[in-house]
Amino acid sequence: MNNFRNYENEKIIFSDEFNYIFGNNGVGKTNILEAMTFLSFGKSFLNSKESDCILLGKDNFFIEGQYQNEFTNEYLLSLNYYTGKKFFSLNKERVNGFSGNVFGKFPLVYLTPHSINITYGNPSERRKFFDIIFSQINPLYLDYLKKLNKILKLKNTLLKESNLNISQFEFNKLLDSYNELMADISAEIIYRRKLFLAEFEKYLIRNYKHLSTENELPIITYSSTLNNTDTLKDSPDSQKENIKDIFKEMFDEIKSKEISRKLTLIGPHRDDYIFLLKRKTLENKEQLIELKSFASQGEHKTFLIALKLSEYNFIKDKLGTNPILLLDDVMSELDPIRVKKLMSHIPNFSQVFVTSTDLNHIDEFKNFLNSSVIKIFKVENNKVKSIN
Repeated sequence: MNNFRNYENEKIIFSDEFNYIFGNNGVGKTNILEAMTFLSFGKSFLNSKESDCILLGKDNFFIEGQYQNEFTNEYLLSLNYYTGKKFFSLNKERVNGFSGNVFGKFPLVYLTPHSINITYGNPSERRKFFDIIFSQINPLYLDYLKKLNKILKLKNTLLKESNLNISQFEFNKLLDSYNELMADISAEIIYRRKLFLAEFEKYLIRNYKHLSTENELPIITYSSTLNNTDTLKDSPDSQKENIKDIFKEMFDEIKSKEISRKLTLIGPHRDDYIFLLKRKTLENKEQLIELKSFASQGEHKTFLIALKLSEYNFIKDKLGTNPILLLDDVMSELDPIRVKKLMSHIPNFSQVFVTSTDLNHIDEFKNFLNSSVIKIFKVENNKVKSIN
């Protein structure tokens, strides 16, 4: 890392299995993990602006990571940010189009204190969570998301700019063409989301059962602004056509409302994933509760860890490679029981990075790992030092 956050010039050689990074609050532990997410995702997992990541007094930053996969193939991936632009290189060759050439090649899963927003937060948090998973395993899905964002910007600009120098006829014609494109793209996205979700839920059920002592069943339903998305025909092509037709009808129905509101009111960008728990009451009756509104804090955390474990397993199975796992300050957020259950999974992962303010937690990890695979780093005075 050069001129990145609080690091002027730092080179770290990690263990290929388990890395424990400790230090006081505010010393830059999370910055190390953030640098990794820039390389895997092309952006920060903290949603930080690139310009905010430059070391004070400098005008650029540089991050480089050396990777080796299960087949001992080596890759050198770098990001150079300057003049307000990002430049990626893979094996020292400039990458044109990060999403098509790099995204998904170095999969990564992270759990941070902010991750609880997936279960507690707005629909956008859940869409982001699943979009990152599905995009890493399916480049075509990512391509459709990019197309959707592009057409959304065009359509919303048209709706907002009431003083455009075009006739009403031209306005309606352009709006209809945008709606036609949106119907096509939205059908592709929703179809794939529902398909992926049906698979993902199986992973969630398995992981939740391992974490919880309660007789509970986790369920995820897809909530769409579209009508009748569950009344679909059998073949995949028919399902997509059905969704597309429903979109066309609804766009016609709400056309005047969208013009009045100057906003696109339906589409995958407004959909949600509803997290539910099915459990038995004291009277031995089945009860279905929505996690966001009725679950306890403990149930939220169990559901979140199960989601993250499922994300890891799902990506691993789909891509045939082990994702990197980042656990940022999770020890302070979880109670001892959930920490121990999470730790019990550590041997199933490939390369793990844990940050903490407390060195003593390392002894707990040693109950599940051989000391020879653990590398410990102390962060102090803007430097990272290996202490074992």
